[in-house]
Amino acid sequence: MRHWILFFHLFSVIVWMGGSIHVEALMAGAGRGDDESALVTVFRKVGATNRRLFNLAGVATIVFGFWLVGITSFEFETVWVTVGILLATVAVVIDLFYSTPRVDRVERLLVDPETSDDSVPGLLKQVTAAGHARTGLLFVAMVFMVFKF
Repeated sequence: MRHWILFFHLFSVIVWMGGSIHVEALMAGAGRGDDESALVTVFRKVGATNRRLFNLAGVATIVFGFWLVGITSFEFETVWVTVGILLATVAVVIDLFYSTPRVDRVERLLVDPETSDDSVPGLLKQVTAAGHARTGLLFVAMVFMVFKF
């Protein structure tokens, strides 16, 4: 049973981290030029799917992580466990309460061109910045987990 829980924990981390890095690369490529429509194009391709994917993978990572601590000899007081849980939780909070509302707003603005305004590029930059923060937090959490500081 422990191996299955570990598998699903690692799988959700891989999806979360891999997806974050993939979106970072796409958004960086689109944001290099002066063409703001490139960011909108990339967003339309990955926005809604990745929002759902990141939220689900993030919550699954935390749930399976808690489950692993509960059934193994690891303790919550261990530094690498505590840091991993805290950073993953902050990353999920960023996704759920900062990025998701902005992504929803951008989707609404893009669907109805009459209500669209100049705020879309600014909102996309906010979502991109939140993505940078999430990816950085996940990287630090991964380092702590792998090297067990």
